[in-house]
Amino acid sequence: MIKKIHYLIILFVLIATNSFSQFDVTIEVTDSVCQSDSVTFIAKATNGGVPETGVNYIWNFDDGSSVKSGLDLDTIKHAFIEGGGYIVRVEASKGTDEDYALKRVQVSLTADFSKTESNRPDPICLGQLVSLTGIADTVNWRYEIQDENEELNPDEVSQGNDYSTVFDYKYYTETQTITADTDLDTVGIKLEHTNLSNLKIELSCPNGSSIILKDFDGQDKYFGEPIDDEISDEVGVGYYYYWTNSPDFGTINTTTTSQASLPEGSYTSDEPFGNLIGCSLNGQWTITVTDNQAPDKGFVFATRLKFNDALLPPVDWTFENTYGSSVWDGVGISQTIDGRANGTPTSIGNTEYRFQVTDNFSCKQDTSIFINVEGVSFTANPIEGPFDLEVIFENTTSWATDYSWDFGDESEIDTQENPTHMYTYPDGTYIVIYTAKTDDGCEDVDSTTIIITIPDPIFSEPANVFSPNNDGTNDFFKLDVDDIASLEGWIYSRWGNTVCRWRSVEEALIGWDGRIQESNREATPGVYYYYIKAIDYHGEEIFKKGSIQLFR
Repeated sequence: MIKKIHYLIILFVLIATNSFSQFDVTIEVTDSVCQSDSVTFIAKATNGGVPETGVNYIWNFDDGSSVKSGLDLDTIKHAFIEGGGYIVRVEASKGTDEDYALKRVQVSLTADFSKTESNRPDPICLGQLVSLTGIADTVNWRYEIQDENEELNPDEVSQGNDYSTVFDYKYYTETQTITADTDLDTVGIKLEHTNLSNLKIELSCPNGSSIILKDFDGQDKYFGEPIDDEISDEVGVGYYYYWTNSPDFGTINTTTTSQASLPEGSYTSDEPFGNLIGCSLNGQWTITVTDNQAPDKGFVFATRLKFNDALLPPVDWTFENTYGSSVWDGVGISQTIDGRANGTPTSIGNTEYRFQVTDNFSCKQDTSIFINVEGVSFTANPIEGPFDLEVIFENTTSWATDYSWDFGDESEIDTQENPTHMYTYPDGTYIVIYTAKTDDGCEDVDSTTIIITIPDPIFSEPANVFSPNNDGTNDFFKLDVDDIASLEGWIYSRWGNTVCRWRSVEEALIGWDGRIQESNREATPGVYYYYIKAIDYHGEEIFKKGSIQLFR
């Protein structure tokens, strides 16, 4: 951003070459301004040293803005949005008297801050020190005379659809004119067309004088390599054709060729360049192309107009911006020394640090670096469930290089980046504390809660029939239980003898295989009775009893 810091008045004094005896341009203050500054231009037309009224003024600021005009509009304000050099033109006219004046204005260039940086990659830890380096490199500008107009998209030329392009020159002095045919060095056009005999190409100068470069007529040949299909909008290949003082060929209309296309190169104009003697170099020069016959058509790609280099002013217009004082601004910033400072962000999110410089035009420019401060974070999955719960922890803190996990269950501290932890009995709420650190000692802490529950017991009614005959089906009498802390079970014969004893949940899950315990003899088919006593993890007792039928 370039700040407005001063107000400029540029004074034009216009004195006519006829009843206005002469033009003269003066400036009251510096012609170097800042972007977006309001600049006041004052033009004065005098007759014999006496200011004239009733003068019509036309202002062109050379920056693409619209032309401003009005009666006695001798004072006008304008702001240049972009940096660079501009040649402001004012035209003054009253009756048959007219003339113009030019003034160069230098607008501060946008500084090159591309090397301004911090020593920390985003994001960083809260409270981490950031070293900032501000650099504004010198920027140069040089006026380049536009000698080629290139069409963004090829422009169609056909009957009723003429082509024209304007070269608006302001770089030369107000008194410079064409004094010899050699002052005009080159005129060129890059085009393709299905019949060159249909075209007339002309060049006109600011005072309205013109010459024919190529008149209608000539061979029925192509310009370039067109697509010879009148209903197609496809663009062919353009050739560059030039008119110079030392051409390769005669006029286009008298040049013959056995090829389908007229050769690319330089030609003699139908009318001499000398017909333009007296034309001002400054102003609007126009190249026009007229097509007088359908259905042939073509496309123009570019045009060129160049004056003799000897006509250029002896000194190129160039300037540069250099940068003196600089300062960093932002949260926790230290003193700026040679463009360097340290900052310490104090909150999560983006923290802006602004680097400002003052250039040799006294314009202030700045750029900003945004430091992203990231809080510590991690994920835990799952965060709730019954004991013997395996929880997967994942660090999601991008700046962390050291890791410390306190799982809240009196287990040892874990230093893995992404650990897995098992929560066993008993139930409860466990606070997990994660501490992330950087290599230089900055640390931040986050926490979450893991809830371990005790599930309700599962104790399904056992089957009342089984057949231990080793056929793989229903060979065991066993329990279907889960979440039982302890269990005892007895199976009796009808005479009260114990044939099987279970002392744990695991034994009950395996079941009775129909053999009398300790003797390993097969129990006889018949009715047997079971009695189960269990305790769940809530401490509640569970009693089950019933009968089973053993078949073989």
